[in-house]
Amino acid sequence: MKQVEDLPDSGALYVHLGCLARGKYPSIEYSTLKNLRTLGFKPSTSSREVCCGGLLYLFGFSSFKSMTSFIGWNTWTAAEHSKIIASVCDTCYSAYLHVLKEIRENPDVKGEVEKALGKVGVKPVWDVKVYQVAEIYYRVKDRLLELQKKSLEGMKIAVHHGCHYAKAFPDEVLGKPENIRFLKELVESLGGEAVEYAEENLCCGTCLSISGYCDRKASVKTTEAKISSMREAGAELIVVTCPGCLVTFDEAPKELNPLPVLHVSELVGLALGLDPARELVLHDRRTKVRLPPLKVAAREG
Repeated sequence: MKQVEDLPDSGALYVHLGCLARGKYPSIEYSTLKNLRTLGFKPSTSSREVCCGGLLYLFGFSSFKSMTSFIGWNTWTAAEHSKIIASVCDTCYSAYLHVLKEIRENPDVKGEVEKALGKVGVKPVWDVKVYQVAEIYYRVKDRLLELQKKSLEGMKIAVHHGCHYAKAFPDEVLGKPENIRFLKELVESLGGEAVEYAEENLCCGTCLSISGYCDRKASVKTTEAKISSMREAGAELIVVTCPGCLVTFDEAPKELNPLPVLHVSELVGLALGLDPARELVLHDRRTKVRLPPLKVAAREG
């Protein structure tokens, strides 16, 4: 089990954005970089970053060896800035862990990928450390509270961890994978109410429609069950750790009565004083985000 003390609390980080955050939700990129700088880190990104290959592999469009090559390329890109990688996407996070595990256990794959990438002048750096950005926010929670400008008071929030964080590598989860608490604790420390709901461990539904299983009807039914459970518990807002889950909830069919949804970096950004419209562009979401008036955060002492 991963421990809080294992997580970085300062210094340089390479932020792996992934395709959805970079291409569809620039507010995730903006808020993540702004938050991490405010919290004392030195975050970097790179235009040389490529797709992690995770979804291509799940689709069946790409081999595992191809995904390993994508990750190898990205470790080379990241290491120019830092060997500590913070992922804003659960699928990318899982892809890194999957590949790094295989590299440790299968030297033949390692050799083949290094040979292929060497032809284009790329040398993978396999000794990187990879974390979910939500874990890093939790690691520096006390610093975040000291710098908090706006309280999340009045927000009833349903927390959702993507399957590729919570289930793919349970030994790498911060806390117990069947009952992840750290993001709920972060929400409540910032003044919000983290609601408990029955289907907390249920998938958002995405992978049922985009994987080899490919059952759109089952996917929508799963999303419906998830949203219904959140609503029954009184939630008014969803917070996710993955852009893939975000798009699923945000663009759910209207008949499912979808809830507004934020990425954890956007939520932390609100607490640190980022403007919901001018900086986070939350009015651009498919499901309208209606926030309560954000009060100035109370200072202890």
